[in-house]
Amino acid sequence: MNDSTQNPPAQECILCGRCLSVCPVMLATGREELSPKAKQHMLKTLARSPEKLNVVDCRELADKCLSCGRCLAACPQKLSVPQKLAELRAMHPGWQQWVWKQWIERSAALWPTLATFGKVAPKDIGPRTFSRMMDSIRAMTPARDIAPWLKVEHYDHRMGEGKSVLLFAGCTARRIQKAWHTKALTILKKLGFLVLSENEMTCCGLTLDHAGIPDAAHSARLRNVEAWRAAGRPRMTTFCATCHHGLAEYAHCAEIKWEEGEAEQFAGSLVPLSTLWGETTFNVTDSAPGKVRYHQPCHWGGKDPDKAWLGKTLGDRVSAPSGVQCCGMGGILQLGDQPLSREVAERCWQALQPDRETQVLTGCSGCTVQLRSSRPALDGTDVPVGHWLDILIP
Repeated sequence: MNDSTQNPPAQECILCGRCLSVCPVMLATGREELSPKAKQHMLKTLARSPEKLNVVDCRELADKCLSCGRCLAACPQKLSVPQKLAELRAMHPGWQQWVWKQWIERSAALWPTLATFGKVAPKDIGPRTFSRMMDSIRAMTPARDIAPWLKVEHYDHRMGEGKSVLLFAGCTARRIQKAWHTKALTILKKLGFLVLSENEMTCCGLTLDHAGIPDAAHSARLRNVEAWRAAGRPRMTTFCATCHHGLAEYAHCAEIKWEEGEAEQFAGSLVPLSTLWGETTFNVTDSAPGKVRYHQPCHWGGKDPDKAWLGKTLGDRVSAPSGVQCCGMGGILQLGDQPLSREVAERCWQALQPDRETQVLTGCSGCTVQLRSSRPALDGTDVPVGHWLDILIP
């Protein structure tokens, strides 16, 4: 048996270009040099002939990625550009890694403080980049332009029936959007679930991984897995697409010392909150908007349970843009190239096409913040944007 049979060569980019049609950065800019295919070529050259490239330039290109994962889904070779770029960032860390690590790990104190400052800071302050950063900080505060209008009429108590569930609310809900956390707890309890404490859990670690901070990401994963084990390996639910995606990836992490069958058990225990309603009934109150435009988070990978539930509940009142639409959040992209992040967001808003009768909803904490920070104003009034939990009267 020869070496090539024992150790088959790693899959390589075949330059098919399928990633070009799904990459939000490429679609927003039309610049193929920013595409996943171009980044693959850069990574290949850097690995084989590093003397031909400047690492600083490579690192700059690596930061122009949203880590949305759409290229992986489209790639016939199943190549993950975000993963390889994260490895590059980890090998050549910059100030972005330090800032992002502080941002996530000190969120309990940092986020509420900045959100409070954002409330009193002038609308236009300093250079354009700093002003946009302040827009993002202001967007972290709870939505005041969406009054709840979807009332839960009758809960399907059979869904819980005394079963235990662990709510993974995520950093944003636990730190600053506490109304989401409170509503989610109320919903689960009224459905009959015994809600277990999540106090021992922390960030899902996904954005730390994307940013190129693997040690911190791994520590977060281990802490969450240990908390799940200590709780008795119960069902776990979340209402954030990014958190759900991050947790789902745990099952594929070889660095976690899973017991036999435990990784599959963990993956199977994870369910979106919007799938737990059962036969619960709702009433659309008179204060409901004429239209709801729904933004589908990239991390649902096209299979969006929140969109499915809203469609079933609201009927023709809700619709979503077709094609590839990304809010432009991207975590590390906010630090690496904020103007590019906004360019992607502007394309997203063009597809949403809101009018004065429209509210925009989504099912991801990060998407909510990004859409609120980049939203247009109609007749001097910002388009209302919120998480779907914002419209509920539980």
